[in-house]
Amino acid sequence: MGSMRRAPFVFGLAIALACGGGGSGGRDTSGAGTGTDSTTGMPQGSDGGDDTVGTDDGGGPGSTSSTTATGDASTSGADTSSGGDDGPFVPPPGTECAYGFFSSYFDEDNGPEHADLRDEAFAHIVQRVEELQACGAGVTLGGMLSLMIFEGGGAPVAFFNDRCSENSYDSSPMCWTVPIARYSYQYGLAPMHTSNFHPCADVGWTSMMRARLLEAATAAGFSATPAELESVAAELQTICPGAEPTAVDYWILAAHDVFGVPTDASGNDLAHAGTFPFFEPRVMIDLFFDALEPSCGVLVDDETAIGVFGGGDASYDDPAKQALILSLWEDWQAAHCM
Repeated sequence: MGSMRRAPFVFGLAIALACGGGGSGGRDTSGAGTGTDSTTGMPQGSDGGDDTVGTDDGGGPGSTSSTTATGDASTSGADTSSGGDDGPFVPPPGTECAYGFFSSYFDEDNGPEHADLRDEAFAHIVQRVEELQACGAGVTLGGMLSLMIFEGGGAPVAFFNDRCSENSYDSSPMCWTVPIARYSYQYGLAPMHTSNFHPCADVGWTSMMRARLLEAATAAGFSATPAELESVAAELQTICPGAEPTAVDYWILAAHDVFGVPTDASGNDLAHAGTFPFFEPRVMIDLFFDALEPSCGVLVDDETAIGVFGGGDASYDDPAKQALILSLWEDWQAAHCM
């Protein structure tokens, strides 16, 4: 990538549905303060966290096999295949520059061997942006890509941060052995904090987020059998006595034993890209856009969308920060597409 300036990675920013999105890891409800967002009534605050980019020290490039369905086609009707019998992926007309922008970050972080995931992700982003535009939003594809890339410090498809020293629930040296600690991890493209899916804390918010994760992951082909749910029931009940696990709890609690996520580390676990719900781009893209969609009618431009996405974090309303985020796309476009 040469001289391309990488976006900062900022942990623990507020998230508020209908008035915000998953600021770099979503709202960390495990360390949230007691204030509330005046529009949504959702608690504000975060645990601060680490504002540095984790090194890509996960597993090396591995299988891109996935339990997901194929990527969604853009509503433009363009060929969105990723190769094979249909030939190479062709971005929808008018999105070629945006595809180059997204691909440059994706390939730098994940390697071109994950081209299928890259192209499916781009096609799905295009679709979700078009859906926002259809319901009245004045956002652009480049602007939304800038926000996603800014939030993730790039586009690591299998980003994870489960460092014990940063865990809001249990910072002991072997925190991953404590079930509650797994609800204080960060995962995926445009990283989401797992405290957003806590089964019995801040339930007005987390029940909504759990439903959205379940819907997105199910649509991508993920599920959990009764036996799998039972396998995490005892651990879940140490957190929420009497609670019955759902697939959401299985995916979170079985992250290490079943899905192979490294412990007490941060990086890009490419060996499991596409095989874990949080490492499946379509799932994380849906969570990102689901947080904006209820406000589509008031998203008059990219700057407004960034402010809404920030929820209780007022810094996302700062024109200087909005300009910094959007400069990622604008600078790329000026250098490569004009």
